[in-house]
Amino acid sequence: MEDLAWTLIPIIAILSLFIGAPTIVFSFIGRIKKNNNEVKKLQYQKEMLELELKKEELQLRRLEAESKQYDRLINE
Repeated sequence: MEDLAWTLIPIIAILSLFIGAPTIVFSFIGRIKKNNNEVKKLQYQKEMLELELKKEELQLRRLEAESKQYDRLINE
């Protein structure tokens, strides 16, 4: 029984070395890629919101100019 334990220890060590270690490493690599993708997604969302804000500002300026033009027509 003791001999079986001593033969299983190297087998378990080799399995954990070739299966366990790569699994841990690649899971961290996968998490890093997932986080990077999430950061890029949030950056694109931020850019889209900034563009929408700029669009609304331009539309507001256009409406203000149009309002001034109508005010001039009314006051004349």
